[in-house]
Amino acid sequence: MLVVLIRSIILYIAVLISLRVMGKGEMAEMNSYDLVITLLIADVVSMPMENNNIPMINGIASLTGLVLMQTIISYLSLKSRKFNSFLCGKPSILINKGKIDQKELKKERISIDELLEQLRVQGFFNLKEVQYAILETDGNLSVVPSGSHSDSPSVTFKHLPISLIIDGRIIHRSLKSINKNEDWLLEIIKSNQINNFKDVLICILDECDEIFIQKKKI
Repeated sequence: MLVVLIRSIILYIAVLISLRVMGKGEMAEMNSYDLVITLLIADVVSMPMENNNIPMINGIASLTGLVLMQTIISYLSLKSRKFNSFLCGKPSILINKGKIDQKELKKERISIDELLEQLRVQGFFNLKEVQYAILETDGNLSVVPSGSHSDSPSVTFKHLPISLIIDGRIIHRSLKSINKNEDWLLEIIKSNQINNFKDVLICILDECDEIFIQKKKI
């Protein structure tokens, strides 16, 4: 009994340290690979905890390997948008300017009833109250209310905010969507006393066609 108690405490501490190493971001949002790692951690820790014949070092070694893999994947996801999109997918706009996008619903295998249920959970009981509904990569539904919603100002978005530069990398797909090119974007950043795209932390065209830019800290 005492051996089981000690093994459980040691493994518990090992899991806490592992979660600390992975960072707060991994606990705040659960993407596909986060879910896989979480399930595997629970599995590899439970085996030596339940079976005294399995050396505890095996569980700790497996746990260390999983944390290492998670750290590498998180780093690659941070550095490469393509890699991150491959692992996590992209947000899907289920309601666009007040209209349900049936193609996106079919792609995400979400029924109309499920969409309406999620809207009700967030306090939207009428589709007229919704300008945009975005299914995020972690499965949560983000809703932009319309001016008719009682708790919202009567502002209609021209479009959703569009990321043009993220961490020094130009989002060419976004430029194409607004029929602009790099020369236009370069003029924008120069007007904000920035001479190089790599010096831009983020540049966004907001819902009112205003530019927001933040420079990287050196």
